[in-house]
Amino acid sequence: MLFLPMGIYVPLFIKSVNRIGKFVGFMTVLLFSLELIQLVTRRGSFDIDDFMLNLVGALIGYGMWNTKLVQRLLQT
Repeated sequence: MLFLPMGIYVPLFIKSVNRIGKFVGFMTVLLFSLELIQLVTRRGSFDIDDFMLNLVGALIGYGMWNTKLVQRLLQT
């Protein structure tokens, strides 16, 4: 659920990432980078479960962003 807001704000602020394929690619690179930073700095572990759960959270946020209610709220 940590990356749920990313699914809403990334397509809102970065207009080129408003399609699902581009969004998944962008989030994959971002999440892989964060996991790699955790591995290098030894501040966590490089865990594929974290990667997948964070991506699912971002996709849920992206699905919420695509609803008409959220689109109307964000335009005002």
